Amino acid sequence: MTVKNAQNKWGRARFGGSSAELLAASLAIAVLVSAALGWLFMVLRNGDRPLLAFGIMAAFTLPVTAALAWAVLVDRSTITGALEKPEDSVESVWYEKAASGAFTDILLVGGLGCTALTFLGTEGTAGLVLGGVVAFAMLDFGVRYLWQKKTAA
Repeated sequence: MTVKNAQNKWGRARFGGSSAELLAASLAIAVLVSAALGWLFMVLRNGDRPLLAFGIMAAFTLPVTAALAWAVLVDRSTITGALEKPEDSVESVWYEKAASGAFTDILLVGGLGCTALTFLGTEGTAGLVLGGVVAFAMLDFGVRYLWQKKTAA
């Protein structure tokens, strides 16, 4: 294995360079994006102490933007232990089966629920109804995923 393709914990950038250059580029992008988000929050908030609002927003978004920048810039093949094709893993198969089953359930329960509510004449707020649909979808997906995991073992 050559030095160029050497694997390490943090990986190397797609554009070349060392791990240190990748981390520096990720941090530089993160500082710029976090500063932009802080500025936007400061402008839209329009309250007392705008610099405090800017600082808090920039500080809280910095770790997330740094991680996102690293994820975009890193070459996966240079990370120690990274799968070559993560979409071909058994977990991906479980995810796809659970998602497709949950989608079918949402269509079925949504259709039957709309029919029942129409005939019963019951009304509810949009937020409550949509919240219930989202909660059902998350619960259904989670149960189906765990079932796929259990039956595969």
